[in-house]
Amino acid sequence: MLVAVGREPVTDTLNLDAIDLEPNDDGRLETDEQARTDVENVFAIGDVAPGPMLAHKASKEGQVAAEVAAGEPAALDYQAVPAAVFTDPEIATVGLTEDEASAEGFEPAVGTFPFDASGRALTTGDSEGFVRVVADEESGFLLGAQIVGPEASELIAELGLAIEMGATLEDVAATIHTHPTLSEATMEAAEHALGHAVHTLNR
Repeated sequence: MLVAVGREPVTDTLNLDAIDLEPNDDGRLETDEQARTDVENVFAIGDVAPGPMLAHKASKEGQVAAEVAAGEPAALDYQAVPAAVFTDPEIATVGLTEDEASAEGFEPAVGTFPFDASGRALTTGDSEGFVRVVADEESGFLLGAQIVGPEASELIAELGLAIEMGATLEDVAATIHTHPTLSEATMEAAEHALGHAVHTLNR
């Protein structure tokens, strides 16, 4: 059973009129890449700022806002914000889905590796799910990933880093992963997207 009641920003009790700051139609405060609002020296982070309502996003926004307020040249980059749902099995995502990549004009290359082909997942008795990677077909750059299965919330970090640093499918596929581990599934998914899969059928 899943109960999803939703969340909403609480800005109506902040007396924003006193500083001539007005929330948008969603009740959020528009910010730039440094977490600044339209009012100088007023920053907004977390649920009152644009973007997903995630604790780790808010934490990063707070760090950037503090650095900028202290005169440091910090900025936000939202291209690789991971998200996880702590269900059974776990679900985790980062970056673009295949449909989103297509909508943004990319020709997506997609690779998938099922956990029921993972030796480590089979030995733990938890082999439901998969790792899927989405990349730009022409350049090979990683655009996104989706994981359903054991430790998805932990495994997504590697693919978030890959997107953040501009890694390609070749980079992920060529990275030697410890065997037997769940993380091998990310390497296998990248190999699948390249048509080089060994432990699953190539696309």
